[in-house]
Amino acid sequence: MKKILVTGVSGFLGHHLIQHAQDRGYFVLGVDKRPIPKGHNKPNLFIQTNIDDLVYRDVMGTDYIVHFGWRTNIPDCQRHPIESTEQNIDVGIRMLELAREVGVKKFLFPSTASLYGHNPTPWKEHMKPDPIEPYSWQKLSLEYACKMYSRVYKLPTVVFRFFQVYGEYQREDTALAAFLKAKKEGRKITLTETTAQSSFRSGQRDFVYAGDLANALLLAMESDKVGAGEILNIASGKIHTMEEIANAIKADVTWIPRREYEVERHQADITNARTLLGWEPKTDVVEWLTNITA
Repeated sequence: MKKILVTGVSGFLGHHLIQHAQDRGYFVLGVDKRPIPKGHNKPNLFIQTNIDDLVYRDVMGTDYIVHFGWRTNIPDCQRHPIESTEQNIDVGIRMLELAREVGVKKFLFPSTASLYGHNPTPWKEHMKPDPIEPYSWQKLSLEYACKMYSRVYKLPTVVFRFFQVYGEYQREDTALAAFLKAKKEGRKITLTETTAQSSFRSGQRDFVYAGDLANALLLAMESDKVGAGEILNIASGKIHTMEEIANAIKADVTWIPRREYEVERHQADITNARTLLGWEPKTDVVEWLTNITA
């Protein structure tokens, strides 16, 4: 039985990856300083500890590492750039080094589409990164580290640039979770208006279901076409306006001006994931929202 070590396993991405991995016969070792939340899928073995306290004996025998463990709140990273850099980059390098020492088959790093910044869409992996805040810069830094570890130390690595991820047990600070909560409580949801140059009133986003994302990670583990620091966009390749999302849950809307740093349109080119992994997203965000709010 092949073994996957998942850091940050108590998050909602860990919940989905555990289910898909165990269904395919993997042994999942989960690591997180937080306990597994009630209702979440449970790993085969769980170590409740800080990620930077992991040592060789904890990781030995691991075939794959998925490093979800990251300080994910973007405004928080912006308020505390030094602390978040130490937590995100230093711990990430430590995990790469543990992976190298143990000799894992692949190290999988979930990065972010936000580092594309103001590049024209659809965003392609070869575009020059344009991080506009500390969180995306930190992700980009570890992307470079993954590539370096593949080149210098021959550690197989794969980088995934996740777009707007949604699904059961999604974090409360995500847009869809906030929208659903506001709808349940009878409150209006808040949308930002685009600039006059846009043909849409609200921003446009490319959403990907967490279960589809988990499948992409597992396909990358099993593929012999990736492992040299490749970067793969993981998204639907389709865009939905935020107003369309609001309409899907039949929510009332309050409009506010666009924030200075906000990127109005997110859309991925997912050709590489399709070609190298044989991956195809299956779940549409509007259909998912319609079903859970019916």
